[in-house]
This record gives sequence, C-alpha cells and structure tokens, in this order.
Amino acid sequence: MTKIRVWDNLKNEIERGKKGYNVGLTMGFERLTKHVCNIQQGRYDTIGGATGTGKTALVDSAYVFHPYDYLRNNDSFYSFEIIYYSLEIEPTVKLAKFVARKIWEDHEILTNINQIYSKGNYKIPKKVLEILDNYEEYFDEMQEKTLFFRSSLSPNYLYKDLMGYAEKRGKFIKNKDGIVIQYIPNNPFLITLVIIDHIGLIDGNKEDQGNKKKAIDRASKILVYFRNMCKFSPVVVSQFNRGIEGMDRKENDAQEPQLSDFKDTGATQEDANTVMALFHPFKYGMERHRGYPIIKLQRNYRSNHILKNRDGMDGLVVGMHFLGEVGKFKELPPAKDIVENPQLLNKIMAYGRVKNS
Repeated sequence: MTKIRVWDNLKNEIERGKKGYNVGLTMGFERLTKHVCNIQQGRYDTIGGATGTGKTALVDSAYVFHPYDYLRNNDSFYSFEIIYYSLEIEPTVKLAKFVARKIWEDHEILTNINQIYSKGNYKIPKKVLEILDNYEEYFDEMQEKTLFFRSSLSPNYLYKDLMGYAEKRGKFIKNKDGIVIQYIPNNPFLITLVIIDHIGLIDGNKEDQGNKKKAIDRASKILVYFRNMCKFSPVVVSQFNRGIEGMDRKENDAQEPQLSDFKDTGATQEDANTVMALFHPFKYGMERHRGYPIIKLQRNYRSNHILKNRDGMDGLVVGMHFLGEVGKFKELPPAKDIVENPQLLNKIMAYGRVKNS
C-alpha cells in the first residue's frame, strides 16, 4: 500500500506558514479573527442560534462579503469560491438582500426587499433606483465566485456535487488497490467554502429511511471527507432547539447558548473545528448582558459565542451590533469601554438611524 509520509506534510505546512501562505482570508471581525485565525483551507465551521438571531446574515458577512471585498480591493495569492446551498432563500431573493446591504454600506440608505420589489404598498425609493445599476458589475463578479447549487439537498447529491467540483479543480491520486490517498488541487491557494443554510432542511435518501438525524450525520461525514481530502472549508448553519427558551434555563439564568442547544443532531458540532452561536438577550427580557446595556441597545445587540475551537481557545464572547434591516453586523467595543464612555454608546445607538431615502 502506498503511504503518504505525514512528516513531509507537516514540514510543508510549516514552510507555507513561514511564507505567509496560511494567513487565510479575512472574516472582517477583528476580535473574532484573533481567536479563529481567519477563513482557512480545510476548516469546518458551524454557526448556530435560535430563529431570528441573524445566523444567515453573519455567515454572509463573514464568509461572503468580507473576503470578497478584500480580494476585490487587495492583491493576494489567495482566490476563493463558494458552493452555496441556500435551502431557505432562493438566489434572487438573496441577491435583493445583498443589494440592500451594499446600498446601506455605501450610501447609508436603508431599504429592504419589500421596497426593492415594490411589494404591497411599498415602492422602490427614487434614490435606490438611481444607484441600483451601479452595482451590476459588483454582483456579477460576486456571482462568478459564488456557485448557488440546489435549493433542496440530500447527502447523495451533496457527495455528487462536491466530487464533480473537486474533479474539475484537481486530481485524486489512488494507490494500486484503487483507494484515494491524496488530492492535488490545480490551484493550491484556492479556498473553497461549502455553505449549507441550514442543515436541518437537508433531505434523506433511501438509506436514511426517512430519518432526519441519519441524513444530517451522513451529510456531515461527507463534509469531513472533503475537508480532510481536498481541504474544502464547510460552513454549516444550524437551528437551535426550544430548550434555550425553557423556564428552567430562565430561572437559573442559563440562557446563553450551549452545544446541547443545537437541533436534530450532534454531528455538525462534533465534526466541526469551530462552533459559534449567536444569542439575542433582548428577546429574553435581559437588561444587561456581559456588561452591555441591553436596555439601550435592545434588538440591535447580539453576542457571538465561540463554543468550540479545536485549534485554539474557546469560551470567547464577542458583543455585536446587528442592523437586521440590511443584515449588517459590526463588532462592538469591549463592554467596559462603553460604560466608561457614554458618547461611544450614543454613537453605536445612532448607527442605522439615518434617513430612509
């Protein structure tokens, strides 16, 4: 049997690191990045939270917009592509949400999909119409990097899709027994993200016997295979179960996210390198959280909890401002800085409170 000498692989990674090749792509969040080391080849991230916490918006910020904008505006040896299974939101609706976000970032005009589509009594604002076509090139280039795959997904289709993608972008090496032992990419600096939003919507195959847990477990093992063999980087969005809303958790002041809150299966947490979870304290009537004045920040505050970090320190909690209308996250300064500087809090609270159109 042909063997791959693991020591040689280790030395190769050390040399890559010395040359700056393992820096990764920015996630756009400075405090978070210090602990999870940017977007990396061959890292599996799981992002969880209750309904309405902004999981999809965080994924789109950290794994789509921020790395895309960085590569668009900076020279880099990295390139990246995204295989995006958007199982909740079809691509045109997602693009409309992306447009609303970009218009806010560039012009501080708040708009939304109802306005953009002129739904019901809504009308697309004149200012939005005037600048809309300016973004065609931006989003055409983004689409070249983002491959929106099926709106429904099963483990078998996931394997078929990823194998077909890998074969076009590299070569599998087999031993004399026909067993794959190595993958050689055409571009060693290509970061391939595989986003599934959300994993609870995956369909089962016959071998899963209609069991959702089996289907999710099998899908996660497929992601692990392509992470380990091809250095693909899975990003899995997962819903929380209702346990976080239970009276026993509330009475014991224990409503912050836990690994046991993830719905359907433990596979995506066990298999992942990094597990993050969003928390919405205002939803549970909290007036303060980790020193942050929720009574003032209200629905715009989220905390991002690193529940697992296989390659570093876990337990970090980062306060974040979330402008839900456009799906925009910003890291907050440490809570003590806000307490000591009331003007800083006023500035944060003013974010998003600008003229609509």
